Amino acid sequence: MAPSETFDALFASILEHRDVDAFMALWAGDDDVTMWGSDLHERAVGRDAIRKLGTQIAAATHVIECEWDDKRVHGEGETAWINASGALVVDGKRVNYRITAIFVRQGERWLWHTFNGSIPD
Repeated sequence: MAPSETFDALFASILEHRDVDAFMALWAGDDDVTMWGSDLHERAVGRDAIRKLGTQIAAATHVIECEWDDKRVHGEGETAWINASGALVVDGKRVNYRITAIFVRQGERWLWHTFNGSIPD
């Protein structure tokens, strides 16, 4: 699975399928994996904290879809990153969103290491 496929799979697993186990299977096993969303309470470091945040996202009653207008992928050896911009569509309302995602290759798989999302002005 290429980094861009892992990127898309994360959002599908948690926002469409509400499957926390599938969501967690896309994260590296490193102690310092990090997921920072745009809100202050959306901060998780480590797999246990990310699972907790993923569980909260999966349990939310909001319908959230991603619409990426620009997705740039770059790789260097065993590391790749994606800078994406577009919007999250929350219950039909479009909210501009940007993300920087860092991936590490572990075997044949590209896994999430860092998620940093923001709602730009």
